[in-house]
Amino acid sequence: MFEMAISTSGAIAGVMSCLCTQNYLYESLAKQFRHLRRPKKNLNKLKSLMEELVARREDVSSQLEQMWLQKGMKPKIAVELWLKNTEKLTSEVSGLIRNIEQGNTSADSFSPRYFFSRIKLGENIEKKISEVVQIIEKGQFSDDSMVETSPKKGYTLPTARLMQHGTTMESLILIWELLLNDWVKKIGVYGMGGVGKTTIMSEINNRLLKENRHFDCVIWVSVSKEISLEKLQKAIGEKLDVDLSKFQDETTRAAALFEALERRGRFVLILDDLWEPFSFERVGIPILTSENGCKVVITTRKLSVCRGMETDQDVEVRVLTDSEAWDLFRDKVGDKVLALPEIRQIAKDMTLECMGLPLGIITVGRALRNATDVSEWEIALLELRASSINIEQMEEAVFSRLKFSFTKLKDDTMRSCFLFCALYPEGHLIDANELIEYWMWEGLLGRVGRTSASKQKGKLILNELRYACLLESVPENGMECVKMHDLIRDMAITIMTADTRWRSIVKAGIGMTKTPHIDEWEEDVQRVSLMRNDLKNVFVGNPPSCPRVTSLLLQYNYFAENMPYDFFDFTQGLMILDLSYTGITLLPGSVSNLENLRALLLSNCWNLRTLPSLAKLIKLMALDLSCSRNIRGLPHGMEHLCNLRRLNISNTMIQALPSGLLSTLTLLEELLACNALDFQVPLPSTNDTVRIEEVISASSLSSLELDFWSSELFDMYTKSGHWVQLDKFRFNVGPGDLQFGVLEQRSIAFLGVSVTPESPIIIPANTIELKFCDCHDITQLTSCLLNAEKLKKCTVVCCYSVESIVDPAHNDLSMLETMVLRYLINLQMICRELVTASTLTSLRIITVEYCPNLKYLFSGHLLLQLLNLEEIRVRHCSSMENLTRWEAGGNIYAAKILLPKLHKLRLEFMPKLKEIYKGFISFGSLHSVEVISCDALKRLPFYLDDAVGIHQQLLATPALEIKGTKYWWDSLEWDEVSVRQSMQSYFVELPMVSDHVGSSSQVGADDA
Repeated sequence: MFEMAISTSGAIAGVMSCLCTQNYLYESLAKQFRHLRRPKKNLNKLKSLMEELVARREDVSSQLEQMWLQKGMKPKIAVELWLKNTEKLTSEVSGLIRNIEQGNTSADSFSPRYFFSRIKLGENIEKKISEVVQIIEKGQFSDDSMVETSPKKGYTLPTARLMQHGTTMESLILIWELLLNDWVKKIGVYGMGGVGKTTIMSEINNRLLKENRHFDCVIWVSVSKEISLEKLQKAIGEKLDVDLSKFQDETTRAAALFEALERRGRFVLILDDLWEPFSFERVGIPILTSENGCKVVITTRKLSVCRGMETDQDVEVRVLTDSEAWDLFRDKVGDKVLALPEIRQIAKDMTLECMGLPLGIITVGRALRNATDVSEWEIALLELRASSINIEQMEEAVFSRLKFSFTKLKDDTMRSCFLFCALYPEGHLIDANELIEYWMWEGLLGRVGRTSASKQKGKLILNELRYACLLESVPENGMECVKMHDLIRDMAITIMTADTRWRSIVKAGIGMTKTPHIDEWEEDVQRVSLMRNDLKNVFVGNPPSCPRVTSLLLQYNYFAENMPYDFFDFTQGLMILDLSYTGITLLPGSVSNLENLRALLLSNCWNLRTLPSLAKLIKLMALDLSCSRNIRGLPHGMEHLCNLRRLNISNTMIQALPSGLLSTLTLLEELLACNALDFQVPLPSTNDTVRIEEVISASSLSSLELDFWSSELFDMYTKSGHWVQLDKFRFNVGPGDLQFGVLEQRSIAFLGVSVTPESPIIIPANTIELKFCDCHDITQLTSCLLNAEKLKKCTVVCCYSVESIVDPAHNDLSMLETMVLRYLINLQMICRELVTASTLTSLRIITVEYCPNLKYLFSGHLLLQLLNLEEIRVRHCSSMENLTRWEAGGNIYAAKILLPKLHKLRLEFMPKLKEIYKGFISFGSLHSVEVISCDALKRLPFYLDDAVGIHQQLLATPALEIKGTKYWWDSLEWDEVSVRQSMQSYFVELPMVSDHVGSSSQVGADDA
């Protein structure tokens, strides 16, 4: 193709060069036609550059892997972005080259259209050459600029309020003293189940994270009764961010774990609820010595485990004394009830029945809180005393006390909801939303109308179970989770084994490789949980007959073999079938006959390609196919699913829905289709697939997740006003393929689209989170943020043309809590000078990184408004000289700024930064100031209030740390000598290193 055009192109280019000597237009044309002269040469140059780029990418990836294995260092955000952009550009160039080399010469190869296409092709080649050259130059990383230097020290755990005096506090103090004793390396903490061992160690874990003198790393691992050596290794590895799944044998896992722990310096490893002793060497735990300062603490119910672990010192956590037990019981029941004399004595007797066990006292006390009926208390005491206590171990007696709380639940519906929690593995964090949905699908929440109403009822039940202390709340990564104490779970499983009303098979998370024997699949079984095991098949031989089973939870199993075709012929009462995260390749045809099925969950089934007909499943409420990437189309019979509330096809190959389908699914509330459906810019209706107009017409939708591949399509949707009816949404706008992870409930991500004042994008007013990535033509975001009245988080990444973010004269961003700005090359200012009282008043966190033209962060007037600011982080802003600029005419020294909630200030790699603020700032909650490679900064704006020294001002926050190099600290200038003397005790020295531009810097202790 190239050769055929060379001779002709040479002649034409020669003529054009004669015509272009005087006229600018002709010069432009000559510039265009030169692409016809040497297309093959430029193509070869592009190939050569791509080989260099690919080699550089492999070198960087290999270097990152080596630095991770040797030192546990993670890549910096800039390096990850470079790798992502490199991969994207490689794909684009490969596609361009492939299209050129596979192109065919048409018969009309000398037509004007042909030459213009060749010119366009040449332009594309030159453009890609320029892009490849630029990205190669950006990829010249030094070792220091590639990786983060400080891993996270540990994780803060939720914990209950401890009594300030008594047995529990004595145990805590003793354990703390042993941790600080150089001669004690292994500590055993033992006591019966529910006595408070985990609560004490959770408090110690959190205290260790706050202090920085003794240990570099705190590692908490929850063990369990059924844990194997391999699972223990992987559990420790997960806490160290080390993936051990690729190692097949015990020895190599131990070696990798050994290296990872050695890298962490002085560590404390807490192994909670250990049931059997194990060898440190086999696991990969380094030898504990006085020199390395490392410690291991185990909690267990058995003293024999401590002895088997050869602990240096053991601490028994004893039950509460009678007076301590009474104080705890009073706290849970409430003094208002105990003020009644006739109840007070009964309450004391009930406290004695709980045998000083905190877990028993709490559950019984909560069950009777605010109960003022004397007869209710008398009956409760008789029930406790009448409970059968076959004491072989003391904790068995506690079962009856725990079961008392179960029987006190108000009805069987609530009891059934509670027992469902025990279907999860021991110690598992249960997603509260998922749990409530299971209850709803099993029919425990009554007749289902709107899903939101049913979930609200579920939340009330969940709160009752928490209130009764049968479940505990554990927040996890922004998710609402609950957890069962292992003793309470044991009690629940005992009930489900003994009582025919609740009969269940529970074998979750115990490493099973074979399904339970057919004798266990009795006809009265109601629930079966085999989740999170290593099952290769569901059943061998004839399927069991379980007509009453309502829930079959099989998620997270390998399943190399498919289920028998007739398996579900014997489970006709089934309501929930969960096969998510399994390797099934085919769903049995008998699924088509499950007319009572309400939830079919097939998320992340990596081998699944097709489904049988669902036409008979008229009660189905939820169909989840998300991330089952081999599924290319919906199953037959979708139009008959008149009760369907949720359809999740995100991250599948399903690109279109049949036309008219949404209008038949009249109860559909959730349509989740990110990275799936491909809606086009509106065209005349020429096909039989769903178009955006049909989505707009779906009046029952309350949750919507879609990709809009063009801003025109997104504008068409937003102008329809359909989003007003949505409770939550997630929209990705633009042709980009960047991933943002988990977004907020009402979020929009703009990827590579054009945003100009002439073509503003309408933002739904109830948007919580906005992300702009690689968007062009943006100089400031006023046109985008105009309607975002409830916006809480705004992130702007790689939008090079942005000059300012907010014009407060035209925006009400009083709800904005978090602002993140990265790689904004032309950013001049955050906010224009005019500031209204309602602008940015809720801002809590601001992060600004890699904005080389940003001269200052705040105006003085703006900073006066930021009373809720909690964290400021600014890094790699090479032109910044002042963090805060006071506008002309203002008296900078008279303006004392109050930031009562600011607890963290971090400034990194800004060699020109001279000042934070010329006046004074009063910090009420400051915990951390970290200055890294900002050697020109000579003054800290601490406020000295008349005769009250800064030391007295900060007594309420003794955890304050000011981190930096000694060189920087010694160079600081102070308004008064007394201030420096007072602040000296808060200084923490960081070592000198050399950053990627060669200036002195220091390594931070926490690169959050």
